[in-house]
Amino acid sequence: MQFDFIVVGGGTAGCCLASRLHSLLPQTSIALLERGPDETENPLVTNPLAAAQLPDTDLVINYKTSPQSQLNNRQVTNYAGRLLSGSSAANYGHGSVPRPPITTTGLTDGDADQHGFHGPIHTTSGRSYPLREPVHEAFLQAGFRDIPDLNAGDALGVAPWTENWKDGSRQHSNKAFDLSGVNVFTGAVVARLLVDDHRVATGVTLTDGRQIQAKREVIISCGAHKTPQLLMLSGIGPKEDLAKHGVRQVLESPAVGKNHFDHLALHQAWKLKHPERGLALGSPAFSDPAYMLGYPVEWIATDAVPSHLLEPALIEDAGAQSAIDPKAHPNLVPSCAHLALLVAYAPLNLSGDYNVPLDGSHVSSGALLYKPTSRGRITLSSADPNADPVVDPRYYSTLADRQMLRAGVRRIGQIMETVAARGIIEGETTPKGKASLTSSASDQDIDARIKEYSEVWHHSAGTAAMGKNIQDSVVDAELNVHGLKHLRVMDASVFPEPISATPQATVYAIAEVAAVLISQGLE
Repeated sequence: MQFDFIVVGGGTAGCCLASRLHSLLPQTSIALLERGPDETENPLVTNPLAAAQLPDTDLVINYKTSPQSQLNNRQVTNYAGRLLSGSSAANYGHGSVPRPPITTTGLTDGDADQHGFHGPIHTTSGRSYPLREPVHEAFLQAGFRDIPDLNAGDALGVAPWTENWKDGSRQHSNKAFDLSGVNVFTGAVVARLLVDDHRVATGVTLTDGRQIQAKREVIISCGAHKTPQLLMLSGIGPKEDLAKHGVRQVLESPAVGKNHFDHLALHQAWKLKHPERGLALGSPAFSDPAYMLGYPVEWIATDAVPSHLLEPALIEDAGAQSAIDPKAHPNLVPSCAHLALLVAYAPLNLSGDYNVPLDGSHVSSGALLYKPTSRGRITLSSADPNADPVVDPRYYSTLADRQMLRAGVRRIGQIMETVAARGIIEGETTPKGKASLTSSASDQDIDARIKEYSEVWHHSAGTAAMGKNIQDSVVDAELNVHGLKHLRVMDASVFPEPISATPQATVYAIAEVAAVLISQGLE
C-alpha cells in the first residue's frame, strides 16, 4: 500500500491533523493508523461521567511508572487512550489554552475577538450546581480575582470551568473532525519506521509484517509515551539505550525520550455540613439531569507562586555555579500560572487507602502543579513494539516543585477557611490517621501527604521536544525530526516546556498549525 501521507497514531492529535490535512490538500491520499479500535459510540466514551470506568477496560493503557523515589517509591498510574481519538475519548473533556484557534473552537458564548463560534469542538460551562455561588465566593474571599474567560490570554484568577461536551456527549477528536476523506486503519500496530540510506522516512512496517509506503511524509502522533518508543525502535535515539535491546541505530538523537513532565496534583476530601440538601454527586437529591452532562466542577482558579519563594529554589536546583535569569526563566515570567485549584462536587481522584464514600456527603479539592521543573525519561523495556516502555517521570524531584505544590495546598487551605466555605464545609476528611492540612501546615506535613497520596492528571508531554538542535531536542520549529527528512512528530511530546493549562486544546492548536505548515510546503 502507498499513500502520500501516513499519520501514525489516531489519537487527539492524529485525527485532527489527518482531517485538516485532507481539507487543505484534498487531492492527496492520507493513511491514519491507530493501534486501538473504533469505539466512537461506546457509552463509556460518550457519557461524561463514565470516564472513571474507562481505566478498567482495554481502551485505556496504564503506563505505570517505575518506583518514584520522591513519592515513597510508589508506582504512579499514567493513563492514555488506546482507541481511535486517543485520550480525547478517555479524559474528562477539559482543555484550556490562551486564545485557542478560531477554526477549532465552537463556544456558546465568549469574546469574539478571542474565540470562534463555529468550529467543530463545542465547548460549554455553567450548569449551575447547588454550591455554585458559595464556592465562587470562597475563591473570591481567598483573594482570587474574578475573570470571565480562562482562555482569553489573562489566566490568573478564578473562572468558569469549560468542557468540550455537546448535549451531554463527548466531543472526542474522531467525532469532532471529519475523517471521511481519510483512510483509517484501526488495529494497526506499527513496529518501526522505514528509513532509507539517505535518512529519508519512506513508510512504516506493521507488526503483522505489512509495509505501507509514504510518497511525501510520515507524521508520528502516538503520544508522549509511544512516540519516543517508536522512534527508538526505529533506531532513532541514544545509542546506549538502543544497544541494550539490540536495536540498530539509524540516527544518534540523544534527546529522544528525555524531558518528560506531567501535572502532579494532591486531592483532598471535605465533609459537607448539610449533605441532605443534595449538594454533591451520590446524593439521591442531586438529581437534576443537567448535573450529569459533564464533570461536576464549576470553577477553576489559576495562581502564581511568589518569586521570593520560587527563585531561590530554582537557583538551588540549578546548582551554585548556574545563573538564573528572572526575565528569561519560564517559571519566572510575569503572570505565569504555576498552579490550578478547583473544587469538585464529589470525592474524586483520591488514591491509595484514602477512601471516602460517594454518597453526597463530600466534595473534594485539587491542587495541581502546572509548571513542574522535574524532568523524567521514557526508555525501552525491550525491542517488542507491543511492550510498554519504561516510564520514569522523577516526580517531585526538585525543590522548585515542592515549593510550588506546597503553596497550592496552602491556597486550598485558605479557600476552605473562608467564611463562604465554612458555611458549607464541616472540615477535611483525611486519610486514616493523618492530620488535616491547613493554610499554615508545615512543609513536612504537606510533603508527607503528597508523597503518599498525590496523583497525576495524565498529561504526559515533552519526550520529543521542540528545539534548535539535535543535542537537546528532537524536532525543529516546523515539527521536522532533526537529522531526518520527510519525518515529523505532532503530539504533546513536542512541548519543550509544561503549559499552564490542560493540554487537549493546545494539542488541537498545534495540529491545526502542523496541517498548514505541511500544506504550505507542497505549494
